[in-house]
Amino acid sequence: MSVTNALMRRGTELAVNRMQSDKVEQQLNGGVVALVAITATLFCIAFWSIEYTYGMVISTLAAVEDTNPDIYVRITSDPDPTKPANDQEDPELVAPTPLKPITSKLRTTVKHLRSRAGFWSRFRGMGMFLAYSVLRGTLFSWCPVSSYLLQFIVQSVLSVGLATWQMAWVHIVITEPSPKRFYQRIPSYKTWIKIAPAAALQDILTAAGFFIPMAAVKLAGWLDVPGDQDVPSMVGMYRFMGASVIPAVLAFLISMPARVIFIRVAASMLPEEEETIVPFDRSFGGKVSPAITGGSGKIGLMDAWTTFDWAARVRFAKVIGKTFAMQMALGFFAALVFGAEIVLLIKTAKPADSDAPRI
Repeated sequence: MSVTNALMRRGTELAVNRMQSDKVEQQLNGGVVALVAITATLFCIAFWSIEYTYGMVISTLAAVEDTNPDIYVRITSDPDPTKPANDQEDPELVAPTPLKPITSKLRTTVKHLRSRAGFWSRFRGMGMFLAYSVLRGTLFSWCPVSSYLLQFIVQSVLSVGLATWQMAWVHIVITEPSPKRFYQRIPSYKTWIKIAPAAALQDILTAAGFFIPMAAVKLAGWLDVPGDQDVPSMVGMYRFMGASVIPAVLAFLISMPARVIFIRVAASMLPEEEETIVPFDRSFGGKVSPAITGGSGKIGLMDAWTTFDWAARVRFAKVIGKTFAMQMALGFFAALVFGAEIVLLIKTAKPADSDAPRI
């Protein structure tokens, strides 16, 4: 999120500055402008929905689901009312033969979530997510920073400081529906001490993978704009976007294993009274010692990764890969639509000094 926000903020600033530097020579058609704005809003919602449902919710479930559980959750459609009650299958039963993990397919996972948590289950945890995002964004806005290194420090401090909020989101996503409000799921300060190392590993490494290379690029002068220009040109914007690719990819590669570790550490501290929505081994193969017996009550950072077996890693990678493929396909379609609308916008534009009435 911090990487995406930084790219969008900087890219928007450059684009706006460029538009302000151009002389307005044509009057655009108001109806077409409104159409472009509505289309952009719809595509933003679509991109966000894909990212949240598949890139966040389902990937989190894939990170905690046990590959070979003793109890399997069978995915079934609504019970047939014409069958006798004793012929109905129990949703949880011991399978005579191994079944595929629920998160092995996106459609299977969505179907399972809907059967357990209703139609809006693909957006489960939304209240906690919005609260976290708004609070973090507000706190960041109170700390005006200009350099990438300062952004890295501030983003990292905020992420680690709100680690229990991120932990609460994980608990909401991986558990059965609860009557508790999202803010009632936020753990205490004592829990923050336990989850902070995992949050630091995830957020600091991810932010460092992006902001430190960007600081080096800035120091090297690759993002500088010629001094005779009052505002950044389109060339400057293209250079910024091109120079951001490698840091963004680096941050993405670093974030994946660090994110898995955070999710699994957070899941290991799930309260006993909470039931998971997918098969889940609370003991992580015996690596977790319950706090009631004097143990830490959580899994260590290294154990969180080593207990993430190869089949689960492949499953998690497939979820991320499919999410990326859907976003690329939607991006290609969006480019075609926006291309057509821009052509229409140009064709319907009129000279600014035209006597025709303005819309």
